Amino acid sequence: MFRGALKIGVRSLSGGVLDGSIVDGVENDISTLIADNIDEVIADRLQNTEEDKLAITDFHNYLKELSAKEDEPIVFIIDELDRCRPDFALELVEQIKHLFAVPGITFLLVVNRVQLEESIRTRYGNGVQPTLYLQKFVNIWLSLPRKSSNDQQDNGVQYLKYIINLMLDEGESVVHTEVVDLLSEMVMILKPSFREIEQILSYLALIQNMSNKALNSNYQSIIALVCFLKASKPEIILEIGNSNISGKDLMDKIGLPILFAEDTNLYHIQYLYKWIVYDLGTKEVRKEMIEQREIPNISSPELSNGSITKEICGWLSAMSLT
Repeated sequence: MFRGALKIGVRSLSGGVLDGSIVDGVENDISTLIADNIDEVIADRLQNTEEDKLAITDFHNYLKELSAKEDEPIVFIIDELDRCRPDFALELVEQIKHLFAVPGITFLLVVNRVQLEESIRTRYGNGVQPTLYLQKFVNIWLSLPRKSSNDQQDNGVQYLKYIINLMLDEGESVVHTEVVDLLSEMVMILKPSFREIEQILSYLALIQNMSNKALNSNYQSIIALVCFLKASKPEIILEIGNSNISGKDLMDKIGLPILFAEDTNLYHIQYLYKWIVYDLGTKEVRKEMIEQREIPNISSPELSNGSITKEICGWLSAMSLT
């Protein structure tokens, strides 16, 4: 285009004014220049495309030879795909299909299907049905089973206790066993992911090391709840700090309404419900709960004033685990 501009400039200067012939000449210069450049670009792209096709064909042939030498299928496992940038994860799935569609080679993708489908909607618009689109690339979908009939069989509860044991030093035992029991009930009902369970326990360990006053056993259930929220429902952490949410409303948002608190098999959630209503309640609510002996009288001034829930939320609001 710069070369064309020089031609246009010379013709214009030599003519003094832009008469009809000069305009026609300039128009011809521009059209010839553009046509020449487009031809070069197209020719270059066609050549590169042909080279790409040959390279992919050679790659496929190599993979066929490789898989033919093996008695068992070759399996590539790609984990943590849902933690990648959404557009990158989608491009990777598409390229796997394009490059590795060879008999004897299988890809096992560990991915959050909902997130991947959202990426498809974002990229291609609402007119595309993500489920149908993914059928081009994925032959079989499998979900890891998760038993939840009781806390002894629930896979999430088993994983929770397994991670706790890993976090303990040799000869060390859990000090606040009620926290483990409460988290077991919450994991069984709310079913956080295994990664979220790891983060819940990491936040809990941080709080236990940071605090020098909020470790009263009466408040351990609240500390455990806030750590659960930070890992599974972080948006609620901000809401607690920025509003005067009641304990009942908070438990409803979490997914532990009064019906769970009234379940005699969920003793620790019952206990949590009372303490969260007390901790986020007004002075009148607190006084009434103490008078009705729903909550024991608290002698410690650090714990009887203010809200431990909001204080712990403030600590965790600036933290983020990766």
